[in-house]
Amino acid sequence: MRRWVLALLFLAGLSPAARADVTDHYALLMVWMPGLCKFEPDRAECKELTLRRYDGLNLAFMALQSARPSNASNTFCYTMLDDESMDRSRKWCDMYQPKIPDTLTLQLKTLMPVMQSCQDRGLWARYASCTMYSAADYYSRAIKLARSVAATQLNSKIAAAVGATAKQSELLEAFKADFGDEKVNAVDFICRKLGNTSHLLQVRISVTARALTRGLNKEMLWKPVNPLRRGCPENFVVDAPPVPIAGAEAPPAKPAPPPGQPPAPDSVPVGPVETAPLEPQGPVVR
Repeated sequence: MRRWVLALLFLAGLSPAARADVTDHYALLMVWMPGLCKFEPDRAECKELTLRRYDGLNLAFMALQSARPSNASNTFCYTMLDDESMDRSRKWCDMYQPKIPDTLTLQLKTLMPVMQSCQDRGLWARYASCTMYSAADYYSRAIKLARSVAATQLNSKIAAAVGATAKQSELLEAFKADFGDEKVNAVDFICRKLGNTSHLLQVRISVTARALTRGLNKEMLWKPVNPLRRGCPENFVVDAPPVPIAGAEAPPAKPAPPPGQPPAPDSVPVGPVETAPLEPQGPVVR
């Protein structure tokens, strides 16, 4: 029924939401899940997020956004009347879920952890609907790009800073090492503030339309014409996963202070952390 409705809207030249304008490039939106869980700890995908899980130590996939020459995103193209309101109210599990092969679903369970809260359905309506790809084509291209990001020096540099403060300039140098100085404005970092501290939330990489079929390399990156206003300050926190690794030693109990003296200040012993990005599980889409 849904397909017939969308077909009739298309033939009539009408749309219940925005119509897709000319696509100049795409934005590959990757999320730093520990940062997202810092602000939204009740999400299903945050309950068991540790350093041993793929998205606890790697950038994870969120969306491919179809963008216009002005760099504005196309959103909610040829979708149902209530999709936008349902997405904004986070009623994701009540939204339409496109059908894709089981092989893709298996990989997305690792690479797209927001599926656990059904947010993939909201992101499909908001962004994927504007790419005009079928669900299978959209996700197979997204998986290929997400795997390429996992192999970058930028991903490794972010993983090495987990639980500490990162410098944006050093992350940009890591991006340059893979893609060259002239394409540095193809990447941006999105932060959210808690008090006076900024926390890494997302990484956005602009790619040409050809990148969706040819993969991620310096020739496939899209560079904005206008100067880029970056979404993070020079210094920001790369949060660690919210759940400690099972079996880790608990800190020793503090001895009681002598009578009449204040207690000793708290100290938290920090053990060695594996910072090499983990490899996603499941078959590779080529």
